[in-house]
Amino acid sequence: MPQLTQYPCRRPANAKPGTGKVEPCARLQRFCCSLEQALSGLLLLAACVLGLGAAPPVSAQEAAPACAAEAASWPPLLPVAPGLWRIAAARGEPDAGNGGLTSQLFVAEDGTAQASLWLVGSGPTPAFAARLACALQARFGRLPGDVINSRATPELAMGNIAFEPARIWALPEVMALMNKRCQLCQDKLRAKLGPVAGASLLPAIIRTPTQAVQAAELGPFEWLNLDRGMGEHVLVLRHRASATVLAQGLLWAGDVPDLLKSRSDLMLAALRTLQGFAGPALLLGEQGEPGQAAGEGPGSLAGHIDYIEQLRARVWAQLSAGRALDVQDPALALPAFAALPGYALRHPLNLQQLWKELEPLLFQPKP
Repeated sequence: MPQLTQYPCRRPANAKPGTGKVEPCARLQRFCCSLEQALSGLLLLAACVLGLGAAPPVSAQEAAPACAAEAASWPPLLPVAPGLWRIAAARGEPDAGNGGLTSQLFVAEDGTAQASLWLVGSGPTPAFAARLACALQARFGRLPGDVINSRATPELAMGNIAFEPARIWALPEVMALMNKRCQLCQDKLRAKLGPVAGASLLPAIIRTPTQAVQAAELGPFEWLNLDRGMGEHVLVLRHRASATVLAQGLLWAGDVPDLLKSRSDLMLAALRTLQGFAGPALLLGEQGEPGQAAGEGPGSLAGHIDYIEQLRARVWAQLSAGRALDVQDPALALPAFAALPGYALRHPLNLQQLWKELEPLLFQPKP
């Protein structure tokens, strides 16, 4: 019998009014009990059913009754290398159709005798993360003891609550940024997903990182702290066993880079550092398939660098000539990248970002 029916969330009969005491929800504990504060009736039942795999059961056999009904919706775990798997992300922006899964996630075993699991990104919603927890429990017979939030974006972190009591790791800069704006980011993501896909995004169940990344190694990873600009830091990870490099927030393999919330000169510096750090190894990023970042093509890491350099040059030429921004101006088009799937959407936004960034430089006094 599922644990939810044995230990429902409810206020103890002897609790004093206003104390807020709530009984444990068996394996769900704070996840479902927090939902109770914000939901009622059928919505509460639906959210708790989605979360039945959220906290670690004693064994895979015990978890099976809770998760079996949702098996068709579990995200696939795609092998990348021995001890490393990925959960692929949709291209483009979060919406109701993709459920917010626009940031690729990763699972790694640490190679120790205990073979504990590390999760890089917990997903965009608690409901998605609960389904991911079921998939992990079924595949490995256990859940991650550690979750890494590589950057401050809700698509990678709103599922943190589903993996309690795992430790949540992040760079100090990322921790500070998430503590400052997580509620605002959650609100924006909920608006993009709509009332159905975003139903489990609730203020009461935001869980931010508490473990600062400082030591040279982090479980099965070596790491690098790179600055995209505008206070946005990214934790780049190298899986030691396979040398695979994970660069969420820096690489959109097979597509145009997303330059929002970045500064182009610092983004360029970060990408060049990433090139040296990764070398010839397999490189995976925010979106895209393995192998797409290699070589010199327009959707590769080298292509990202070329795109930003060309974009900066085009925008600066227009500004210097005293022209107004027109995203449809052929002089601002980059035909070599026009066939990439995200170009039509992202290129105009990147133009606006670069224009806003570079325009003030025209008015700075020359040395």
